[in-house]
Amino acid sequence: MKHSNWLQSRGTALALIGLCAALLACGGGSSSSSNEETTSQPERINFAGAGNLGIFDPSLARDPASNRLWMSYSSVETSNFYPPAQYWAVSIRLAFSDDNGGSWQDAGVELATRDENKVGPLPVGPASPAIAANSGSIWQSETSTLRYDPGAPTGERWKLLWFQYLHANQHSYFADYSWIALKMAATPLELATATPIKLFGGAGLQPGNTNAGAPVFAPIAGMPEFQLNTDLTRSIGGADRAELNLCIFAEPGLHTTASAIYLSIYCADASTTPVTEYLVYFHCSSPCDITVAASWEYIGRLLAPADAPAAGADHHFQAPALVQQNGKTYLLATPVDTSTGDRYNGCRLYELIDINSNQLRRNGGNLEEITRVDGDAGTHNGACAAMTDIDGGILLSQFSPTASPETFRIFKSQVVLP
Repeated sequence: MKHSNWLQSRGTALALIGLCAALLACGGGSSSSSNEETTSQPERINFAGAGNLGIFDPSLARDPASNRLWMSYSSVETSNFYPPAQYWAVSIRLAFSDDNGGSWQDAGVELATRDENKVGPLPVGPASPAIAANSGSIWQSETSTLRYDPGAPTGERWKLLWFQYLHANQHSYFADYSWIALKMAATPLELATATPIKLFGGAGLQPGNTNAGAPVFAPIAGMPEFQLNTDLTRSIGGADRAELNLCIFAEPGLHTTASAIYLSIYCADASTTPVTEYLVYFHCSSPCDITVAASWEYIGRLLAPADAPAAGADHHFQAPALVQQNGKTYLLATPVDTSTGDRYNGCRLYELIDINSNQLRRNGGNLEEITRVDGDAGTHNGACAAMTDIDGGILLSQFSPTASPETFRIFKSQVVLP
């Protein structure tokens, strides 16, 4: 999910925050805004039907026909192979609200599964521990992004992207065995039964990912439709596609307008030692053939390590999402504090001057922070979602290991978009 897991890339080990580091000391959740001295107390979103360890990683979309608000989210539950203190199993479920986010209800469907099997032996990159025969594993589904695409054919107007990867023997194989997956359908509920597509991969992907049987048991057979790091042929404004060549991708954020689809995503650039981590993004004109590399243009790097210190992060950002409010487009991102166990450190909102360029509003070269959301100090929290004028404002994910049993939680921050 958009939380914490530990990523091993080829040649370099790097921390990729997916779910949450199990040893972090966390509490409930509090929120603040750079535009306000005080805010209302955050309110926990809670409903039946999710995994026994709780919920995380929300993504919001509104149905233009019914005005119903939909949320895809990571459902966390106990694994068959690990106790909760060691690891967990993650799938993606669907919830909805008919009172503009005031209350939520699980929709009773799983959009993307987690698959637990004995795998191996499997080849891995030089920096990754070997996967022996008969290894307990989980193919995880997390960090989803749900969107309504008005320019698509009727049967493809609802789109779900998510990160799918293999976790085996207490190690996550983000480079060797992972990809971004896609489902499309006419309605959010129909996404549950839509055929999953292995959309794209990144650097380090093992050929064995194609095998849906032993010893890999990949949940989606075959090769990805394209490689996002190497197969694009176009860019905007002179953006250098070579920047992507050794990117390992995770945490996709999809944004749709009447004229285009935009994809913001985390890139771990394994061409450097240590690995350099960016947020990058892409454009696809409507009607967008999302499964074809030639449809996509690289726009550039949204956020770089140099932007992180001002946001309270040591090196980088993760969990990107583009949102619109009052005719403006904003980037919502999570700074990562690498000095204390690679933990999420709340969420920051920045304004895009031009959505078709990587121009964020700056003052004297420094990013202008429009607003922010913070969980409890010293805890793992972030992975936010936002939508225009919903009850409770920006949603914040909070890991609370002292809570039992639901350690993964989502809060209404009460911090609203400007």
